[in-house]
Amino acid sequence: MEYLKSFAISAAGMGVERMRVEVASLNLANAHTVQAPGSAPFQPLRVVATAAGVFAGLVDQGLQGALPLASVEPAGAAPRMVHEPAHPFADARGFVAYPGVNPATEMVSLMSATRAYEANVAAMSTARTLVLKALEIGRS
Repeated sequence: MEYLKSFAISAAGMGVERMRVEVASLNLANAHTVQAPGSAPFQPLRVVATAAGVFAGLVDQGLQGALPLASVEPAGAAPRMVHEPAHPFADARGFVAYPGVNPATEMVSLMSATRAYEANVAAMSTARTLVLKALEIGRS
């Protein structure tokens, strides 16, 4: 049943995009969290998706094992220092460390992940329609 591979590829893509939405949402939710001086603030995260192999090798294998692998890693963004001397978590110089989350970048990531998820749903729906049509043709 070769059509199951197309479903698996779309489902794996949907899983990666769901993970991107969750990570971007987590970053946005923690964009204004503050930690006490001396402790590390929230570190923004990012999703890194990698292919399972070289394209030529995947074609030879018939896309078996070609599903994308995704991992969540720290983004490595420096904290955003804001001068707020009256804040209870301000350091000795009056600066408060906020996470280095860029809301515009996170919103773009949310939008692109949502569009990619929708594209995978459309691909899966098209594959389903093609399979049903093939079964209908086979019946007659």
